Amino acid sequence: MNPDREYQHLSVLLKESLFPFVENHGRVYVDCTLGGGGHTAALLEKKPNAIVFAFDRDQAMITKASTRFRTEIEAGRLKLVHSNYGDIRKRLAEAGVSAVDGILVDAGVSSFQLDQPERGFSFLRAGPLDMRMDQNQPLTAYEVVNHWQKAELERIFFVYGEERFSRKIASRILERRAVQPINDTVTLAGIIEDCLPRARGPNRGAHPATRIFQAIRIAVNGELDDLEKLLAELPDILNPSGIFAAISFHSLEDRLVKERLKYLSAGCICPPIVLRCDRCGRPPGFLLQKKPVVPTDAEIARNPRARSAKLRVFVRNLESADDKPQS
Repeated sequence: MNPDREYQHLSVLLKESLFPFVENHGRVYVDCTLGGGGHTAALLEKKPNAIVFAFDRDQAMITKASTRFRTEIEAGRLKLVHSNYGDIRKRLAEAGVSAVDGILVDAGVSSFQLDQPERGFSFLRAGPLDMRMDQNQPLTAYEVVNHWQKAELERIFFVYGEERFSRKIASRILERRAVQPINDTVTLAGIIEDCLPRARGPNRGAHPATRIFQAIRIAVNGELDDLEKLLAELPDILNPSGIFAAISFHSLEDRLVKERLKYLSAGCICPPIVLRCDRCGRPPGFLLQKKPVVPTDAEIARNPRARSAKLRVFVRNLESADDKPQS
């Protein structure tokens, strides 16, 4: 199978997320979540004179991209970075780059990872309780499920999974693991399903295990921590007029993005007692759209995994006239 065709349909909101970058006149861009390479490929195509840094913590993704993008790598147009995007500033500095013209992050798990049973991300296929995006890290889903305390399980199920039956599920997991370890995805999904009511019929909604698997995956990979670290670096690592585009797939991610971009695009937030503020009258950037962009019905029909996606775009302000050097 052609690799471009294999991953193209998995790139959510591709046209919508790439449009701001096409309009931008910069030269250095970052794809924080390489995955199958769909967004990276589009950036390379739309920005033929640009250099793209593509991050991924999953060595399998880096290896696949090394083959797929061999020509672009040899030409110096693509730099693959095996790292969490939470370390973006450090990794870019190692490459001699202090700021870039655009950053794209497609948060969450990749389709490739979901479709590999041995990675343990999906409850639809039997596999080990792994869920590591970086398979060199020690913490796995098995450790979380079989060794974490009940209170900690309740916390991640409620906070990361937004699951109102978190206590019941945590209790049932502890009961089962006291008899024998919970080793695989199907067993864990069955335990969860037995705890929850499930509507019947064509509109029954997501599988009962969805929220819990999401919560465990986030805990194993520290996903929200990485997103917070990335957002904290803005707008310092964006050049003036630089673009930041974030695609999120659940409310926790979207809330972090929304609140941070709202803060960065607001006017001065200092109380009246403050007499001097560098931000007064000159916010660091603006939102391209007030409301997030969501997939069309046609895209959702082609790729059901896109149904919960939201895209938010932030644009770094141009330098003021006072900041520009005199000719």
